[in-house]
Amino acid sequence: MDSAKALFLERLETLRRDYIGNFPARIQTLKDCWRDFKNNYGDEQQKSLQDLVRHAHSLKGSGATYGFNEVSDLATQLHAILNNLLEQNVQADIQVSKQINALLVSLNNISFDFDKDYHFEPPVSVSNAPVPVSNDNPSLLLLMKSRDEAEETLGQLQHYGYDITILTATDKLLDTIEHTAPFAIIMDIALQTEYDAAINKELINTIPLIILSTNEDIQTRLNAVRSGCTKFLTRPVNTSDLIDTLDSISHKKFQEANRILIVDDTKSLALFYEATLQSVGMDTCIVTDPMEVLDKLIEFNPELILMDMYMPGCDGQELAAVIRQHEAYVSIPIVFLSSELDKSKQLEAMRHGGDDFLTKPIDPGHLIKSVETRTSRYRKLRSFMVRDSLTGLYNHTKTKELLETDLYRCARNDTSLVFGMIDIDKFKSVNDTYGHPVGDKVIKSLARILKQRLRKSDIVGRYGGEEFAVVMYETDIKSACSVMNEIREHFSMVSHHAGEKEFNVTFSCGLAEYPYFDTSSELNEAADKALYQAKNAGRNCVQVADLTTF
Repeated sequence: MDSAKALFLERLETLRRDYIGNFPARIQTLKDCWRDFKNNYGDEQQKSLQDLVRHAHSLKGSGATYGFNEVSDLATQLHAILNNLLEQNVQADIQVSKQINALLVSLNNISFDFDKDYHFEPPVSVSNAPVPVSNDNPSLLLLMKSRDEAEETLGQLQHYGYDITILTATDKLLDTIEHTAPFAIIMDIALQTEYDAAINKELINTIPLIILSTNEDIQTRLNAVRSGCTKFLTRPVNTSDLIDTLDSISHKKFQEANRILIVDDTKSLALFYEATLQSVGMDTCIVTDPMEVLDKLIEFNPELILMDMYMPGCDGQELAAVIRQHEAYVSIPIVFLSSELDKSKQLEAMRHGGDDFLTKPIDPGHLIKSVETRTSRYRKLRSFMVRDSLTGLYNHTKTKELLETDLYRCARNDTSLVFGMIDIDKFKSVNDTYGHPVGDKVIKSLARILKQRLRKSDIVGRYGGEEFAVVMYETDIKSACSVMNEIREHFSMVSHHAGEKEFNVTFSCGLAEYPYFDTSSELNEAADKALYQAKNAGRNCVQVADLTTF
C-alpha cells in the first residue's frame, strides 16, 4: 500500500475512534431531547421533537459512514417514528413511546467492535493525489550542448520568474532532477542519445520534455517522441513560442486545488468528508454553524458547497436560497448530502437552489468523482465568464468584484491593500510598426510576467486593451512599489520578435493604498491619476498616488 492510502486509512481510524468516544454524549443528547419532549407542551414540545428528528437523522447517516451499521439501523428506525410524529403533528401514544424508549436503550447499550466487519477500501484516486506545489518560481532544467545558447535562453526565461538550472552534459542529470524537481526539461536534440541512456525510464512520462532541433523531418520527430518528447520546437526558437509551451505545461501541473466548503452541523461527518476530499489534494473548509456560511464564502471563495439538508436554526434548503440571493454565488454548485431517501423532498431541495443530491452514507470514491465533475464544469463555465480570452487574466468586471471582496476582508482584518494600474508604453506604436498579432504577443508577455512574479494571493486582471490592474492584499505601498519596479525592470529587458526584428517594450504603473483611499472607486481614481503622472514623468516608472491631490 502506498503512503497516500496508508495516511488516509490512519486518519480514518482516528476519526472512527473519536466517533466511538463521542457516541455516549450523542445518545445522552437524544435522551435529554426525549425527556424534554415528554415534559413540555405546545411550541416547546414541538421544538424538542424537531431536535429529536434532527439528531436521529444525523446518527442515521454517520453510523454507516464509519462502518457501524447497527447504529445506523437503529437510528433509521428511530428517525422514521419521530419524523412521522412531526409530519403528522400527532402525540406519541403509549405504544409509540415504548418503541422510542426501546430504541434509545438499544442505542445506549451498543457495544462497539472496532474491527468487526469493516473493510474500508480507500478511493483508487487517493494513490494519485497531487502533491501541493506552489507555482512561485517553478524550477526549470535547461539541458543544452552549448553553454552560450543556454545562457541566452536563460536570459529571456528568467524574466518570467523561473528558477533555471543549466546542464551541458547528462552525467549529473538524475541528481539534478532529484534536487531541483523541475516541472519541465528543455533539451537540445544533440544530447538526445546521452539523455536516453541516462534518464530513468519511469521519469519519461512524469517530467514534460521540450526538444529543440534544427531538423524537423519525420525520423527526427519520431526519435523525439520515443524519448518522451512533449513538445518539439524548431530553431531559431521564438521566446514567445517557448513561453506558450511552458504556459500550457505549468497550467496543468500547477493547477490550483479545488476549494470545497463543507456545511454540516455533525462534526464527525464533516471531518470524514474533509479527509476524503483532502486525500486527493482538494482544499476544504468546514462550517458547522449555518449562520456563518456567508462570511466563509467571502473568506474561502469555494468552487463547490457540500451541504447537509437538516441543520439547527437554518436547514439546507433555506440556506441555499439565501446563498442564491447573492449575485456572486448564483452559479456556484451546491450539492446536498443527506440520508433523506424521500425523492419528493430531494427534488424540493433541488428546486431551492441545489445542483445535485447525494445520499448518506456515500462511498468515498463516488463523493470524489461527484465533486470533481461539478468543480471541473464550474471552472470551465466561470473561465468563460470571468477570464480575458487573450491573456487568461481576470476580466475588468471580475477584477472589480474581487477588489470589493478584498476591501471587505481588509475592513474585517484591519489590514492594508494596494491597487495598481498598469499601461504598456507607446503600445499604439507597437501595433502600427509590427502589427496587431505582435502587439497581442506583447500583451500576453506582460500578463505572464505579472502572473509569474506576483503572489498566488494577488489578483491580476486585464482592464482592457494594453491596460492591466493588480490587487495586492496585505501589502503596504512601499512593498508594492518595490515589487512593481522589479517587474517593470524585468519586462523592459524581455526581447520581443517580429520576424527577424527584435525590440523591447516598457510599462508605466500607478499605485494607491487602502485605507488612505477606502473605496474601490477612490482607489481606482487615485491609481489612474498616479498612472497619468508616471506617463508625464517620462514613462517606464512607478508612481504612488498623492493624498494631497484629492
